[in-house]
Amino acid sequence: MRNYRPVAALAASMICCVHPAAAQTPDKPAVQELRGMWVVRTNLTSPQSIKHVVDVARAHHYNALFVQVRGRGDAFYQSALEPRSEELDGTPADFDPLGTLLPLAHQAGLQVHAWVNSCYVWGSPKPPRAKNHIMNAHRDWLCRDAAGSFLMSQGKECEGAFLSPANPAARKHIHDVVMDLATHYDIDGVHLDYIRYPSAAYDYSSAAMQRFQQDLTPTLTPQQNRNLTIKARHDRLAYVHAFPAQFADFRRRQVTELVRSISQDVKAAKPWIVMSAAVFADWKDARVVRGQDWKTWLKLGYLDAVAPMAYGASTPKVAQQIADAVKAAHDADKFAYAGIGAWHISAESAAAKINAARALGAQGAILFSYGGVTKDGANDLYLDALDKRCFAAPATLPTMPWLPAKDATQTANRY
Repeated sequence: MRNYRPVAALAASMICCVHPAAAQTPDKPAVQELRGMWVVRTNLTSPQSIKHVVDVARAHHYNALFVQVRGRGDAFYQSALEPRSEELDGTPADFDPLGTLLPLAHQAGLQVHAWVNSCYVWGSPKPPRAKNHIMNAHRDWLCRDAAGSFLMSQGKECEGAFLSPANPAARKHIHDVVMDLATHYDIDGVHLDYIRYPSAAYDYSSAAMQRFQQDLTPTLTPQQNRNLTIKARHDRLAYVHAFPAQFADFRRRQVTELVRSISQDVKAAKPWIVMSAAVFADWKDARVVRGQDWKTWLKLGYLDAVAPMAYGASTPKVAQQIADAVKAAHDADKFAYAGIGAWHISAESAAAKINAARALGAQGAILFSYGGVTKDGANDLYLDALDKRCFAAPATLPTMPWLPAKDATQTANRY
């Protein structure tokens, strides 16, 4: 088991913590930690912008990029299953953002994790133009509220349109999208985001109601079954109203099954690929409200690493959230990376949170986001300030001893 430190030890450990540059030797970095940045798709729209991302990451001693290749049910790569993103309009038809980035990043010593917005598929009141986009071709796959409605863009309970993890066809599609990526590109990791429901107000879709009824019926007495069958004629949520706790568990299991199927098949194809997820830092909220039971995913080995999005401004609060994730990862013998909301805090504040995560035993940190801290590549001032406090010297990636070495015969991109 790896070292991890409870919150009570945080202050003392930070006081006696040696800055990573202090033990640096010319030929070997002093520390092993992941230093990552989330790179939003809008920073991947040209070969020049992609090269700049890689150059900046290398210059500031980062060793991993989490690049958003599926934003809204569309592709920033050559996809056999989904339309090319409208955000690439005006670029050459053969321009492949992921295919362009991979060799540059690998030559620079950077890992590349394919960041996939899993269930989230649209966020605009105007529908996508592509006829084969999910919003046009498969609206029956979408999460619905109790009234049977969905949103196409930001609302009170939802960021936009989400695929239903309870819909077998939707779940298979998400699985197949990830497998298409993993088998055709030389990625180092699959990074699942939006792997959840939008809120507790969803999913009451017809597919979810049908599957919940099928799931529940074998546990009912004949009388319960007769009564609910009658009620369901006038109330499509009758089974949910009668068994709310079982429905909450059902919702969670649908998301967990999606994560399991993706992880199992990615590992079968390329067992060295790192499976990770960006998750809500408050596990209880994530589990109860969004069906995102990430502690179970770690425990069952479906994830190699978890990245809690601890985006708050308060360092003590962030430290508590990271400590919870580190303990869960430690107990599962997996990794935890601190997700830092760098875009809305100072470099000094970000550094304090990164150092707190280090002291707690996190295996690294990921900044949200490259575009946010560089003003979309315009300057490095924020990163310069962070370097002085955290990243003055290079670091090597920590080894995941449970993963096999990469098969050198499967490193070519095949699109």
